[in-house]
Amino acid sequence: MKLVIGVATYNEALNIESLVSEIHRYLPEQRVLIIDDNSPDGTRDVVEKMMVNDPYLRIIHRPGKMGLGTAHIVMMRYVVENNFDGLITMDADFSHQPKYLPQIAGYLWARDAYDFVIGSRYVDGGRSCYGFSRNLISKIANWGANKLAGIPLKECTTAYRGYRSELLRKLPLGEIKSNGYSFMVESLYHVIRCTDKIIELPIEFIDRKRGSSKINRKEMLESACNLLRLFYRRKFGKIGKKSGCVDDGRRTRG
Repeated sequence: MKLVIGVATYNEALNIESLVSEIHRYLPEQRVLIIDDNSPDGTRDVVEKMMVNDPYLRIIHRPGKMGLGTAHIVMMRYVVENNFDGLITMDADFSHQPKYLPQIAGYLWARDAYDFVIGSRYVDGGRSCYGFSRNLISKIANWGANKLAGIPLKECTTAYRGYRSELLRKLPLGEIKSNGYSFMVESLYHVIRCTDKIIELPIEFIDRKRGSSKINRKEMLESACNLLRLFYRRKFGKIGKKSGCVDDGRRTRG
């Protein structure tokens, strides 16, 4: 099993070294891929220094802040183009605890393997340690993903996810319009049309201890607009092989 653990970074110099160390602790000898958007705090320098003694660590340096969504698409294409078996994505700030990595990998390669795994705060056993306002925003966003985008999961917005490479090959990445955090919902909109082998893994979601959150009012507005666009597409557009999942000869959901 050859996995990529993908992490998008912007100003995460305080977290990235310890995060990579913890990833290697739980999933040794697996590729860790950092997508850095020209972080002014020196995140790139920290990673490149680590790479001298770490044969499993790679970085893709981008010239500017190009958005979380495009970073995830880069990870997905990297996995497919380099013939890895799967991808696990996570945030760089330890809100996604590395201790869950073996469980995600296990679900992807169990006897009855799942194509997609998502770390969930909202299934039994899951927990969010955000404060009241952040929890409220999260619950509203997930409600919108359920009701407007028609995503039948309790957790729709987190980036703690696992994908089998077969699923990545079917996702219509060229159709995804979201660049920022709304990518999480839009990509999931396509995932549920490509497979029903999906599981929500209960996780404890903790707030970052170092650095600052990248979510701002602009991101929240874009996410709301994206939900309305997905609602319109679901109600009035065609959903099937051409608009939900790349046809590779296997069954798709429509």
